[in-house]
Amino acid sequence: MLISCNTLSARFTQKTSRFSAQAELAVFRIRIANNKAFIPRLRTLLRADELARAQRYHQLADQQRFVVARAALRSILGQYLACAPAAIQFVVGPNKKPAIQNEPGLHYNVSHSKDWILIAVSAAPVGVDVEAIDPLFPFQDILPHSFSLPERQAIMSSPDGAHLFYQLWTRKEAFVKATARGIDDEFSTIPALDGPHRLAAASGQLVPSWLVSSFTVADGYVGAVAYQPSAHAVVPSFYNLTISEIDN
Repeated sequence: MLISCNTLSARFTQKTSRFSAQAELAVFRIRIANNKAFIPRLRTLLRADELARAQRYHQLADQQRFVVARAALRSILGQYLACAPAAIQFVVGPNKKPAIQNEPGLHYNVSHSKDWILIAVSAAPVGVDVEAIDPLFPFQDILPHSFSLPERQAIMSSPDGAHLFYQLWTRKEAFVKATARGIDDEFSTIPALDGPHRLAAASGQLVPSWLVSSFTVADGYVGAVAYQPSAHAVVPSFYNLTISEIDN
C-alpha cells in the first residue's frame, strides 16, 4: 500500500455547517481545562457503565478527561446520526478498534494528551493522535525498537529532535489506529518521514492508499490524522468544539 506523510497548517474554527461525514473529514479539538466547570452537566450525557468507568480512575484529572472526551464524542456522533447522544451503542472491532453498532458508514477515532482531546469523524476508516511535547523525555531510549534507521538518523540529526520524534510518533500512532494493525505490529516498519512510502499489506487485505498529515494542535502539542485520500478529495477540516456544542 502507499502511505504519504505531510504537514498541514491547521486553522481550528467553529463548525457552523451541518455535521455530515459524507461531506468532509472533520477533526475536532476540545480543551479539558475549558470544560471542567461543566462536568456535572456533561455527565448527564453518559450511560451508567461509562459513569462507573470514570469512577474507576484513581486520579481526578483522569476522571475529568474521560467524562469530557466521552461526552464530546457522544454529542458529536449524535449530531452526525441525528439521534440522542445516549442512544449511541459502541462496539469493539478487530484489534479493539472502536466502532458504532449498526453504523458501518460512520467512523471515528479519539486521542488525548494532558489538556487536549482530538476526535476525528469520517465516512471511511480514520485514525488520530495527539501528544504533548516533553523536551525532557528520553526518547532516544525507544528509537531502536520503534523507528527505522532513516527515521532515527533524521531525529538525531534534527536541531529539534524532540519535536521530530513526537511528529513521527503521532503519524505512526494515527496510522495503526486507522488500520487497526496494533501498536506492536512491527511499529518500526510503519513509515513516517515526509513523502510517499510503500508498505506491504497483510495477505488478503484490500490495499488502499493513505495520507498521514501532521498539524499543530496547540502550543506544545503535535497531532496527526490518517485517512484514505480516495474517500476525501480535500484536506481535513479542523474545528474547535465548545461547551455549548457539547451540551446540545
